[in-house]
Amino acid sequence: MTAYYEQPLRKLLGSLSQTIGWLIERGTVEVSTVPPEHMDAVKQLERIGIVHKRNNRIYELQKVRLKKLMDQMGMDSLSAIAPAPAQPVAVAAATAATAPTEVAATTVVTPDPVA
Repeated sequence: MTAYYEQPLRKLLGSLSQTIGWLIERGTVEVSTVPPEHMDAVKQLERIGIVHKRNNRIYELQKVRLKKLMDQMGMDSLSAIAPAPAQPVAVAAATAATAPTEVAATTVVTPDPVA
């Protein structure tokens, strides 16, 4: 059995959560007005039955189907799967004021990547 966090559908819903949120906010969306950044995600959601194209003109979110899938996977909410946080990087810096044998250690923390 696949680990809880490695389920393919869980990963897919996590990666498409931004588009799902956009669809929830908008309600029904005309096919011609879907922005290009959401078009591929809407097509994937349509394939798994979460989005329905009505009269070949309007996309609408099937909230009951989405809730049923989330319940089957034990998901309470949708959240984008973020990459592992970056580890702080320690950088040793030598300054002109210190002798060659002395090195001042400075810690530089890299920010987490924005999803």
